Amino acid sequence: MEVFPRRRIYGRLELTALACLFFSSPFIYYGKALFVVPVICGIGAAYYLGLFLPRYLRRRRIAEAPLSEADRALLEQHVSFYSGLSPDDRRTYETDIAIFLAEHRIEGVDDVVVSRLVELLVAATAVRLIFRRPDWEYRDFGTILVYPGGFRNDGSYSTDISGDESVAVGLVHSAGNVILSLPHLLAGFKTDNDGLNVGYHEFAHVLDGFRPDGVPAALTLGAYRPWVEVMQREFEKVHKGRSVLRSYAGTDPAEFFACAVEAFFEQPARVLEKAPDLYRELSVFFNQRP
Repeated sequence: MEVFPRRRIYGRLELTALACLFFSSPFIYYGKALFVVPVICGIGAAYYLGLFLPRYLRRRRIAEAPLSEADRALLEQHVSFYSGLSPDDRRTYETDIAIFLAEHRIEGVDDVVVSRLVELLVAATAVRLIFRRPDWEYRDFGTILVYPGGFRNDGSYSTDISGDESVAVGLVHSAGNVILSLPHLLAGFKTDNDGLNVGYHEFAHVLDGFRPDGVPAALTLGAYRPWVEVMQREFEKVHKGRSVLRSYAGTDPAEFFACAVEAFFEQPARVLEKAPDLYRELSVFFNQRP
């Protein structure tokens, strides 16, 4: 994500000015601009200076000292992707993580204590997906809830799962919240080459859009058809038991995309060998070659 995206900042300033001009025009035409136009311009200025611009000014301050030495030590110990980055890329990754944590709430459920390590791991998975796409921003998806384990996937999201076969370990709720099982989040980093990472999976759903359909909202027009064609072919392979992806990818297109993202970042060599077209499309989409 960009710390201070000048194009977005100046573009929003122009839109705000045009909106003020549009709403002022009738009053100017009828000769009542003296009292009304200053009010309209004041509202526009309050929006821009009070709601929009401060976000990026805060990001600038964060970028000056994004993470502490203790934070970096935790990332070095638990996130293999971070330990393999160049010094410049490390700084970018740290800044993105710090910004993500400043702009998203993470809360524990049922006495789960959200430690600094848990915060860093949640952010590390989310940022990894958009790391080479600085112009991408996560939509406002509400609070990230960390559960003590699996939970019921029946609408109650209860952690009492005794005798329940419909158990989930992660979820993006239609109302916004992202839910992650703490032990599965930790396991995703302890073993980071098995194609399973609940953080990658759920944040892939976030990138998929408000109505996940396996075709991410950020997909360019020219990439739409190639991705759909590759997705359909590989989706059929999943159902025939011949795919590099796990069987859960065959649930629906949204789960296919999320499982493909997990495999792409955790088992890239295997995906490249067994499903080169899928690897190519994902590498273009994320602008990464893990």
